Formats: sequence, C-alpha cells, structure tokens
Amino acid sequence: MNWTKGIARFWKTIQIVLIYVIGILLVYFMFPREGKFRYEYTKNKPWMHENLVAPFDFPIFKPDQQVQSELDSLQKNEHLYFFYDSLVGNSMLTAFYRDYSSIASSMGLGDDISERWIMTRQVAGSLLEEIYALGIIERHPVLEGKAPDQTPVMVVKDDLAEEHRLTTFFTLRSAYESITRELVNRTDFSSLPILDRMNLNDYLGANIMYDEAMTMKVHQAALDEMTLTKGMVQSGQLIIARGELVTQSDFLIIESLRKEYESNPNVGKNYLVVYLGQLLLISLIFMAVVWFIYYFKEDMRYSRSQTLFTVGLMVVMVGLTRAASTHEAVSVYVIPFVLVPIFLKTFFDIRYALFVHMVTLLLAGFWVPNSYQFVLMNFLAGLVGVFSLRSYYKRGVLFYTALFVLAAYAIIYIILTLLQEGDFSQINWINVLWLSGNALLILTVYPLVFLFERLFGFLSDATLFELSDTNQPLLRALAENAPGTFQHCMQVASLAEEAALKVGGNPLLVRAGALYHDIGKLEDPHYFIENIHEGSNPHNELDERSSARLIIDHVVKGVEIAKKHKLNEKIIEFIQTHHGTGTVQFFYRSYLNTNPDEEVDINEFRYPGPKPSDKEHAILMMADSVEAASRTLKAYTSESISDLVESIVNHQEKEEQYTEANITFADITAIKEIFKNRLTNIYHSRIEYPE
Repeated sequence: MNWTKGIARFWKTIQIVLIYVIGILLVYFMFPREGKFRYEYTKNKPWMHENLVAPFDFPIFKPDQQVQSELDSLQKNEHLYFFYDSLVGNSMLTAFYRDYSSIASSMGLGDDISERWIMTRQVAGSLLEEIYALGIIERHPVLEGKAPDQTPVMVVKDDLAEEHRLTTFFTLRSAYESITRELVNRTDFSSLPILDRMNLNDYLGANIMYDEAMTMKVHQAALDEMTLTKGMVQSGQLIIARGELVTQSDFLIIESLRKEYESNPNVGKNYLVVYLGQLLLISLIFMAVVWFIYYFKEDMRYSRSQTLFTVGLMVVMVGLTRAASTHEAVSVYVIPFVLVPIFLKTFFDIRYALFVHMVTLLLAGFWVPNSYQFVLMNFLAGLVGVFSLRSYYKRGVLFYTALFVLAAYAIIYIILTLLQEGDFSQINWINVLWLSGNALLILTVYPLVFLFERLFGFLSDATLFELSDTNQPLLRALAENAPGTFQHCMQVASLAEEAALKVGGNPLLVRAGALYHDIGKLEDPHYFIENIHEGSNPHNELDERSSARLIIDHVVKGVEIAKKHKLNEKIIEFIQTHHGTGTVQFFYRSYLNTNPDEEVDINEFRYPGPKPSDKEHAILMMADSVEAASRTLKAYTSESISDLVESIVNHQEKEEQYTEANITFADITAIKEIFKNRLTNIYHSRIEYPE
C-alpha cells in the first residue's frame, strides 16, 4: 500500500514539475528579447546610482507628448492637393456649342437666327468658359467636414502648384446658380426657347480633381522631414552624477539611453548571455512560488489542479501585459491584476494570494517603462481589492469593491504623477479612464469564479454558503428520512464551525462538510442509534460483524451518494475521513466479550479511512464523535462533559488519527475547550417552573 502511494505521489510530482516547466517556457518565449536597462529612476527624484556616463553615442529622443503634438500640428496644417483638368472644360464647351446649334437647326431657324439668340449663345458660352477657368472643385469625401473659408488646398496647373481656399472655386451647385443668374441679368433668359430645351447642368462638371497620390507623397515627405530627436550625447559624456535631481532634461536623456540600450543590438551586448539570464531569472521567480508552497501550503504540494490554476493565472496575466505593451491601442493600465489576489484568496488564502500577486507583478514589470510605479500601484490596488471583498454572498459587495479599487488606482496614479511632474496639468486623464475600465472588470469575478470551480474542482465561499442551505435537496431528504441524523449533523456543524473559527480553519468549509458527512445513513437510517425508536433495535437480530459492516458502510455509501449528486471533492473528503481508520468500538468490544477465545480480525471492525488530511477534517472528526457520545451521558455536568471530551479526543490521538492533518497540540487543546463550553451550554440545567 505504501509502495503504491509512493508511486502515485511520484507521478503527481512529475506532473507538477512539468506544469512549472511549461509555465516558465511560456513566459520566457514572451519575454522581451532585448536587454533590460539596469537603472530605476523617477523624475524630480535624486539619482540613487553611481555616476552615469554615456557608454556610446546616442540621440536624445523627443518626449512622446511633443512628438504627438508635432504630428497633430502636421495633420492639422497639411495641404490637400488637386489638379486642374483642362480637358473637362473644353469637352463641355464643345458639347454646349454643338447641342445649341443642333437645337437651333431642329427648330427650323437656319440662317435666319436672330441676333438675340446669337448673343445668348455667346453669353452662355463665355460664362461657361469663365466658370471652367476659375474651376469647379470635385465633391470628394476628403472635403467632408472642412470649413470652406479656412481650408487651404493646393491646385496644380501647368506644373505649378498654387495655394487657394475652398471658397475660391465653384461647386456644381454654385456654378449652376451663377450661370443662370448671369443669363437672367444679361439676356431675356425666360423667352429663349432654345435654352428652355437645354439643361445647363449637363454642361457642368468638376475640373479641379483630388490628387490622392500627390497628397500622400507630400504628407510622407513632411513626416520624413520631422525628426524624433533633438541633439546627441557623445560617448564618455557625464549624463548625471549620484545624488543629483533628475530634472526634465536629465529624464529625457536617460530615457533616450534606455530606449537605445534596449532596442539597439549593436551596443556590445552578448545576447546569448541575456537570454540565459532571462531564463534563469524567470525560473527563480517561479521557484519562489514553489518554496512558498513547500513551507506554508503543505496541502498544495501535490495538487495538480491548484498548481495548474496558479501557474496558468500568472502566465495569462504576463501574456496580457505583453500584448498591451506591444499594441498602442490598449494600455497596460486596463489589465485587471487585482483579479489575481481576489481569485487566489477565494480558493486558497490571503497570504498565498498576495504572495503570488507580487510575483506576477514582478514578472509583468519587465514590459512596462516604469516598473516601480507599475508594481507599487497594482500591488496596493490588490491589497484594497482583497481586503474590501470579504464575502461573496452579501449583495453589492462586489460593486463596492470595484469602486474602492478604482479610487485606489486613481489616487495612487495621481500622487505618483504629481511627485514626478509637480504639475496637475501633466496628469494624463486617459490613463485614469483606462484604470476605470480595469476596476469595472472586477465585476466579472462572479461568473469567472463559477467557471473556475467547475474547471478545477474548487470551492468558493459563495458555493459553500449555498451548500450549507438546509433546503438543498440532499439535506431535505436527510431531514425527512433520517431526522435524528439530520439533527446530529446540525449540532456537529455548529460545534465544528465554532472550533474552526477559534483555530484559524475555514468555518464555512467545515460547516458544509459537517452537514453532509453522514448522508450515507440515508440508505438504512433505522440501523443508526439517533434514528432508532425506543423499544426497537434492529441490531438485536444481527451478529456483531454484520452490525459493524452496516455501520461502516455508511461511509462508502455516503461517498457514492455524494458523487451521484455531484458534490465537490472537498465535501466528499469530509465523508471519507470523519471516522478516519478508527474502529466501531461498541460492536468490536461486544464481539470480544461474546467470543473471548476466538482470534478477531480488527480490520472487520475498522473504517476504511483515510485519516483526516487537514485541520478541518480533524475538527469534524472530533465534533462528530463528541456530539454523538454526549447523547449517551446519564448526567450532564461540567465534569462529565469535560471527561467525555477528553476521553474521546485522547483516544483518537492514541489511534494516531491526526498524524496527517496540519493541526497542533495547541489547536487540539483549544478545540476541546470550545466543545466543553458549547456542550455545557446546550445541556445546562433548566429552571423548573411551578405547576
């Protein structure tokens, strides 16, 4: 048996090691390939390192705000290019004269065309020539939203580009209105039958055409001329001395050195060493988690699901940071790092949650410009999130947690910005909006917790609270079919919950486990003493071995019922361990008394186990045995209750039932005192009322 357990544990260890190795490799392949600048610095703070000397020549890059401002100015003042198409006007004029003559001929005027009709032809033709000479501009989408009197355009005519305003040119509508107005002013337009039969719109067309290729070419040339740098730093030049204040100009130079160092492969770096160093660093960070689990989380040492969840959570958050840092459309401020400690606190404990949260931030910090500010802000926000989200079953608690986290983010970000810039106008409110989105993502905790419970077999406080509802179908069946067992479970749950609160266990978990620990008695409830009516004992018709087997089987049947109803594995563990590997003492001793000369196999009277493997299991074992035995006392006094508790717990200790549980002698002593006080209060003497 021990050999089989050893093989199983070894295989689990191999699987857990593989999970960590895969996690390390995933983070490594996401890691920045360039070297990491070794100095941490903050604007308007003293330079805390040795004197910084330029190791090579490098340019001083302009601040991002200045570059963006110049780009905005360039875009605002960029010219749109159009070209003058003379062929349009010529073809339209030719068509007008042709159609005019054709209509005159069709009307039978011949050579007797009046002087007024000839003059009208000349006036209309000259007006068209004037309009086309000035130009009719194309109605192009690029002009939508442009103010005509403020938008400069460049028109290329005869290989010469000249700047004009949009109001200089006609549109198709204004050209038609202009020609009709002038015809009315210069001729008797209404009495001309020829023009009545001609639609002047047919002879108007745009001859100032948008030249997208030229516009893009000129714009690109302007971009090429715009420099991203303003000066150079020579190799060997002192940048800043130790203790000097990092001013705005110093900050720009140091930032430029960092960018050049991390992006330029030709600065004397041995990238093989860089890659090896990254792999070792990532491995050490993951090893820190392993060491923490080894020393402080013994129950997690061989848990594949818990290891996979922790490593997966770390890798996902690192991956999100990498994605945000490489895409300008998304900010790293929107990544909900607060979810890491919230999830881990939900399924494990707060100490482990905060430790893994810090480790995750240290890994993610390699992708952000100011690692210290990034780690500080997210760690403090994580503290606020963990301490404000105390329970999941209270209405509105998640909403308030999101508000508290948002306030923490905003306050910390504003304070850090003011410490660096010393000016409220330098606060980037867009980042505050990203942080607001970050805080709102906390509202996804409920559905994600439900999902993780199903995927990894975890239990949250919300689910434990639901399981503890006595209206659950399984508990209602227990109350109806085995009312004595149900009342016993309720009393055990009360005792165990108070003991867990006293010694630092999980009270909700042990309460839920206590309520379900005896559901195996649903099969044959009348064979258990709490359900036996006075005067009838079915065990009188059975031998000791059969009675013991019926009693022992309630553990096996309880596991079967729990699995059938899809109870969580952690609840099933309470069913398996609440008797450990103890013996059915009553029937065992009865058998010895009845068969004094016969050799007895004690395993026939022993529960299958296993022994309690954690503090909550041990608490339930004590509470179950003490509560059941307390019903057999003939006199309820402080002394009798104390002796009962001591004898039962001491007997279980002697049988080494607690050796595999993380419970101390101090815990056991405290638990015994809790049981004594509670049982004394339950069975205290009542005042006799006069008749």
